[in-house]
Amino acid sequence: MTIESSRAEISRFRSAAAAGTVKFDPEAARRCADLYAQQADRLAELRHDLENAAEAGGFGGFVSAQQLQAGFAHKARDAADLLDRYIEAAYRMREAFLLSAGLYDEADAAAAAALRAIDTRVH
Repeated sequence: MTIESSRAEISRFRSAAAAGTVKFDPEAARRCADLYAQQADRLAELRHDLENAAEAGGFGGFVSAQQLQAGFAHKARDAADLLDRYIEAAYRMREAFLLSAGLYDEADAAAAAALRAIDTRVH
């Protein structure tokens, strides 16, 4: 399953939850939502580590060393961009579970967090 197909599935789940087609008990929904928040937090930590790796030094002054450093930095940035998509997906799942229990204020906060994850990719 690709991130794009996962995003489509998440969107369908969110729509069904918002429409009331899928319903969860508030406590169960919060437990599920909390798992996705924890996942997003762990992914954000990994992303931070990748940002640091993208700026790693110590490769030396030779042209080949600078090329190697640039290659590693590029791979780290690509991985960080992918992690942003997974962070957004985790917050969208959190939002969907909260919507399924009618916890709209909490769902709005999860939606805002997802938008912040998207914002990091845009800027």
